[in-house]
Amino acid sequence: MKAQMAAIKIGIGVPSIGRFPPYLAQAAGLFEREGLKVEIINQKDEEKAVPDIVAGHTPIGTPNAPSLIFSVLDGSDIVIVGGLLNRPAFYLAVDPTIPTIAELRGKRVGINQPRRMAGMTMLALLRKWGFSAETDLKLIDLGINDRSLEALIENQIDAALLPPEKAFLAETKGFRVLADSLTLGCHWVPLATTRSFLRDDRELVKKICAIYRESIQLFKSQPKETIAEITRQLPALSDKPQVIEKCYSVFAEVLEPSLTVSLASISAILKEVALQDPRANAIDPRSIVDTVG
Repeated sequence: MKAQMAAIKIGIGVPSIGRFPPYLAQAAGLFEREGLKVEIINQKDEEKAVPDIVAGHTPIGTPNAPSLIFSVLDGSDIVIVGGLLNRPAFYLAVDPTIPTIAELRGKRVGINQPRRMAGMTMLALLRKWGFSAETDLKLIDLGINDRSLEALIENQIDAALLPPEKAFLAETKGFRVLADSLTLGCHWVPLATTRSFLRDDRELVKKICAIYRESIQLFKSQPKETIAEITRQLPALSDKPQVIEKCYSVFAEVLEPSLTVSLASISAILKEVALQDPRANAIDPRSIVDTVG
């Protein structure tokens, strides 16, 4: 008799290529090989990933790091068990008439909610470039970063920080990609669960972490198959192969194959969160990470 497979839901938050390792694992049969029946949940909103993990709707998933930290500050038992993206890969897309970062002064810059990763990263970049967000630019609050590309196209803003998928699409529409966030070193996407789930199902979490590592290796070593799966998951980009290929190159570089969490990157994002909630200064990076093995 065939053994019953263990069922679990994994939440990816948003359909970003950096969160696609479970899709690759599913396509390669890695979950089934390990006796797991996995349902991948695309919440289509990065802010839903954390509450779904905490509530147990998706006991393991890939939230944004700031959302996880704010949840810890609110008393949840969410914990990081792996690091997919130890640095943020956002790109500043601007009106083609803006040739340099210095020329952003006085321009309309779109920003999503500061508690979200893109908004927090935008504020960090503005500080790095020596701009005062209050006096040097016109920050346009767009609520969520999914609206930034549309606002750019509709000439409501002059610049926006976008994930690779949207930034490189903007490039095909004539906008200029002027800068990126790769040197910031802030943790972007962890693999997370709760301490209670980890206590009760540690071997299951360990198995999922191992599958994530294997799928990231597949991502890096099998570009043709990976690009085909990306195209299947992002049909809106199916007629833009150059966009998908550029995105693949970015994530093939930044995805962490060992799933090791960079404590330096956790420290960096804690400092950014602390600018909005000083309680984050008291968090030891090691206290929100559990090395499952």
